Amino acid sequence: MDINEERAIRSEIEGFIRAWNAGDVAKAAAFFAADAVRVGAFGDIQHGRDAIAGALDMFLHHTMPGVRLRVQPGPIRMLSPEFALTQGEFEIVLPDGSMWKGYAVDLWEKREGRWLMLETHPKIFPPPLSR
Repeated sequence: MDINEERAIRSEIEGFIRAWNAGDVAKAAAFFAADAVRVGAFGDIQHGRDAIAGALDMFLHHTMPGVRLRVQPGPIRMLSPEFALTQGEFEIVLPDGSMWKGYAVDLWEKREGRWLMLETHPKIFPPPLSR
């Protein structure tokens, strides 16, 4: 793998996290391709950057205001010079300090010199079963 491409992708991931944590929906949505698809953790599906921005706005400003995102990046698999697959664990930290843990698989495409999310599949882990 080209270390420069890996760095570029990781930089995009870090930028997305900063935008999310700042509550900047427009900036967060800019990390997605215009024709991106998001299959959300709760089964919601958005097609296109504008729909993804709407879902992020609803989540960050109405459903769960004040949440923060932490990501433990995993491996990056280069599928071709223009496509890469990333995966990794994440935590959504609620204002009261509790958190939801999950895992995301993202498909990235390099367009005009920049890596953009083409498809994302974040999933929330269910709480442990009590016995």
